[in-house]
Amino acid sequence: MPWNQPSRSTALRRQGRKSSRLLLAGLTAALATTVAVAPVSPTANASGRHRSHTDTYVSAWDAVGARAFTAAALSPAEGHIIFGYAGIAVYDAVTAIRRKYQPFAIHTSSPRGTSPQAAVVAAAHRIYEHYLPAQETTILDPAYDASLATIPDGPAKTHGVAVGLRVANALIALRADDGFRADVGYTAPNPPLPGDWVPTAATPPIGTYLGQMQPFGLESADQFRPDGPPALGSRRWAREYNEVKEIGSRASATRKDWQTTAALFWAEPPVQQAHLALRGVIAQHKLDIVQAARMMAMVSVAYADGIIACYDAKYTYEFWRPITAIRGGDTDGNHATVADPTWIHLLAATPNHPEYPSAHSCVTPAGGEALAAFLGTGRIDLTIPSLTGLGPRHFDTVNQLTREVGEARIWGGIHFRGAVEDGIRLARQTAAEVLDDNFGRTRG
Repeated sequence: MPWNQPSRSTALRRQGRKSSRLLLAGLTAALATTVAVAPVSPTANASGRHRSHTDTYVSAWDAVGARAFTAAALSPAEGHIIFGYAGIAVYDAVTAIRRKYQPFAIHTSSPRGTSPQAAVVAAAHRIYEHYLPAQETTILDPAYDASLATIPDGPAKTHGVAVGLRVANALIALRADDGFRADVGYTAPNPPLPGDWVPTAATPPIGTYLGQMQPFGLESADQFRPDGPPALGSRRWAREYNEVKEIGSRASATRKDWQTTAALFWAEPPVQQAHLALRGVIAQHKLDIVQAARMMAMVSVAYADGIIACYDAKYTYEFWRPITAIRGGDTDGNHATVADPTWIHLLAATPNHPEYPSAHSCVTPAGGEALAAFLGTGRIDLTIPSLTGLGPRHFDTVNQLTREVGEARIWGGIHFRGAVEDGIRLARQTAAEVLDDNFGRTRG
């Protein structure tokens, strides 16, 4: 069945219908600026509709969220989950008014003439306020006041705010026990055996709770759990080990300059980088408020479930990072892996979570598949800006995007090839499941 035709309910939708019976009785996107700058809204007309067909409110509130997330200094994994909540709330609020597509989680209604712009503002603000409370007074509330001031007062605005709040509050209640930020500790093996992950920072390991979360569109976090890294005594392990040891070293003599640039590009803050690119998609394709909300939700949910599924596998297998493996190569029992006690990878730091599978490979291709499904073509024509001055990178197809982000983690010296390949497979399976019966047109 085509991806955009409803066929069956996901776990979240089944949960949503049960809970919603009880719960339910402008700012311009500054696409060329950094995420630290909140844009300013254009003015809506008297009906609450924006003067242009191109959305500005979904895009702008994604930028506000990125600014608040950056200020909160959270991990990328946590960011993908928060933007998943925001994407669903905004999408469901807009679909409650325009009714062109099926809601993802929260079913509600609105009076005729309700302002979808006001609904976007209220829904997004409420989600970010809940999950990023420390940014409420400094970032979120001023943006909320400025944004609502661009929408004329009247019933359309009042009803829009009410719908946005109703949807966001219902989603917050629905997901209250989903495991996000649960206190899941980690005990490092003592002593670690060859192959065991050794934390690479003194701070607590990242994302220990993610694999125990209830996903958004998947049935469970382990639905597509991969088979695991190669055995340490195998030829495959030796190949992967020696590949990263050579090309991922900071002193590599075989890595090309363009590979180094790509590795550094994909080491930039991934959440901010990805969402800046998505705001570019809205402007590039001149998406209206319905399609902008839908695209953001499709990609953000794919990202969120990709990271949940990825961390389930990470903390199931707890496989060592290249920097640990290569420095301890004489302990793995494989005569083809020669240790280098001074080896260091290209990138500045090793992420403080297990190596297998690669998180970027689990997440970025999933978002690419979702974007391709939204556009109806594998030729996504996607430009991803750099946040550090390296210059943007352009991808004609999902396959180009998928290949480069995976290879870049090897070139950067922080992942083995098996972690990349299995992460990509997991990403594709996740995206297909998320899109299977969500975001389709309303019946009739």
